Amino acid sequence: MVNKWTWVTLGVAVIALASVAFMLTTHHPASTGPTTGKAKLVLWIVPWGAGNFTVPNWATPGVVLAYQCNDPGASMPWINWAMYLIQQYVNEDRPVFINIFCEIYQPSYQWRGTLNYIELPQFIINDLKRIDPTGKGLYIGFSEEAACVANSTCRASMVKIYGELREQFPQAGLFYYASDGESADNVLALAREANLTLVGYDIWDYRYVNHTVEVPDYLMSNLKTIKDAGFNLLVGEVGFRYCDEYAYIEPASWTRKPTWNCTAPAVYMNQVLGELTSQLHPVYIGIWAWNDPTFGVIFNPYLMSALENYTKG
Repeated sequence: MVNKWTWVTLGVAVIALASVAFMLTTHHPASTGPTTGKAKLVLWIVPWGAGNFTVPNWATPGVVLAYQCNDPGASMPWINWAMYLIQQYVNEDRPVFINIFCEIYQPSYQWRGTLNYIELPQFIINDLKRIDPTGKGLYIGFSEEAACVANSTCRASMVKIYGELREQFPQAGLFYYASDGESADNVLALAREANLTLVGYDIWDYRYVNHTVEVPDYLMSNLKTIKDAGFNLLVGEVGFRYCDEYAYIEPASWTRKPTWNCTAPAVYMNQVLGELTSQLHPVYIGIWAWNDPTFGVIFNPYLMSALENYTKG
């Protein structure tokens, strides 16, 4: 997911105001959960967003831990916000996904998928340790690190970070989900070297066929490759611009002028969730994003109902 820095001003203001039975100790992919039936939904909460941060009980909260990759200390409001939110969900005895976003926000935005390095500062690990020293109930990981995963040297540094996370949080699950252009071979290399719990792709590319929004064949193939390799499948992000009749066209674009229709994204989401569930049976599907002004689930009651209904029955 790209182009998020646009909402920083709003996000900082909000931050100032904010001031499953999980894994067994083994991390073999087969221990994550069932591979049939409906996926569990993860609702990603972003620090640049607005609105209510309380994810309903029918979904799993996912906290985006975003920071300036070359100067993490410059992002303390966002980091503190994330830790506060993680702590609240842990206090409620709920599982929490933690998506580590190491990006460049100033002086100009650089998406993490273009960076050829990753920095995870020790103070962030220490903060998470204070929340839970074992990592029980936490899923921790990276996403869309395309350039790094494609580079063997950078990928080795990712594997090292995952190794440290496993050592520090022995009861946590570790995940990675790729962006659509990433090679399945590279993603599998990372998954095997880091012994990940959940692996997959996000979906920001769609086809409109006979009044139905579908996932392109190449993405379905990549997801199937991951699953066939023996890993439990995580579809990291499925997203549509909220209240847009054409939300499936360039779905990640926050600059595209919408054609107002609040029911359309709910219909599209229903179609895509049905396709993924019937054909791939992922363990988790992440929904982008709970409180982002362009993609906000919470701002569209039709989308909220569609997601809740998916979890039933």
